[in-house]
Amino acid sequence: MKFTYLCAAFACIFSLAVQPLSAGKKKKVQNKEQKVALGVWDDVDKSATVESLILWMKPFDEAGIKNYYMCGSPEEVARYIEAAKSYQGAKVHAWMFTVNAPGDSAALVHPEWFDVNRIGYNSHEYDPYVKHYKWLSPSVPEARQYMKDKAASYAALEGLTSVHLDFIRYNDAVLGRRLQQHKFKIQQDTYRAEYDFGYHPVAIEKFKKLFGYSPLDLQAPWMSPEWLQFRLNEVTSLVNEIVEATHSEGKLVSAAVFPYPTRARMTVYQDWPTWKIDIVCPMNYQSFYSESLEWIPFSIENGLRETFHKNKYVSGLFVPDITAEELYTAAKLSIEAGADGVNFFNARSLLKDGKLQVVSRINQEYNL
Repeated sequence: MKFTYLCAAFACIFSLAVQPLSAGKKKKVQNKEQKVALGVWDDVDKSATVESLILWMKPFDEAGIKNYYMCGSPEEVARYIEAAKSYQGAKVHAWMFTVNAPGDSAALVHPEWFDVNRIGYNSHEYDPYVKHYKWLSPSVPEARQYMKDKAASYAALEGLTSVHLDFIRYNDAVLGRRLQQHKFKIQQDTYRAEYDFGYHPVAIEKFKKLFGYSPLDLQAPWMSPEWLQFRLNEVTSLVNEIVEATHSEGKLVSAAVFPYPTRARMTVYQDWPTWKIDIVCPMNYQSFYSESLEWIPFSIENGLRETFHKNKYVSGLFVPDITAEELYTAAKLSIEAGADGVNFFNARSLLKDGKLQVVSRINQEYNL
């Protein structure tokens, strides 16, 4: 009799357990976070409706892309947030120009906010390399507050995943090899004065209070560890102030940064391993540096050596310069080197030459 009761009890427990576990497993697959986060960068479509954006997102969602880093005004980004509600797990990040302020009418009426190079040229009037390089000085309090307020306007968006900081650095003191040789036809075998920024009078006075002399008093200021570290700290403190304010709004902070820490520090005075951000997106654009695809894991390994995954590492790939098969290899190399995700620049380029199918292949291999 006891045996019969025991059998019945076990049968009951088994029948109750099997269905919920099976159903629960299915639900978990539907709602789980991607093991490898896949995302795209792109400009917003200023005239798009929410309905048209839902249709635009459809092929990307089907390929496994869940993160949309969109560059536009808060009002424009808000439409993408609304559209993303139609897709399970879709996230929108507000991609903003931070220190670089081209076409920013509110900033451009304040020439005193703009950074100065070693010659003394103000970025408001002088264009280093290209017309859309208009650099604010992170040392000018009013410019600094303007950048923080701009980030806050995005952080206030309901449903936003992260405020995504781009151009959070100084002007390129040194360009990548390909850009030097093929685009601008210049040879940068030293830190040329016209491209070396950070010499705003406010920054120089701030430095003098710390050290008792101006960097311009030095024969070769670009060789000064103190002057280098000062500029690194100016950007880092700005980032961390934005992080604190954005976190208080319940939003994350992500950033597009130069490939690996040594290059970032040496070329654009950007010390991203010290930033308190949640997601770091190094732009591992090997073509900009005339490097092979094998350079990508080199970049990732050197970044992770300093960050130890304290934040999510998302490897940025430049889609226009590589074939579909190379894109697959670049994404695979990124993941195998330890990246937590892959971002593709840009969404439009993925729609050509079978490249979106490559994303789908990566998603199937690592997320399904």
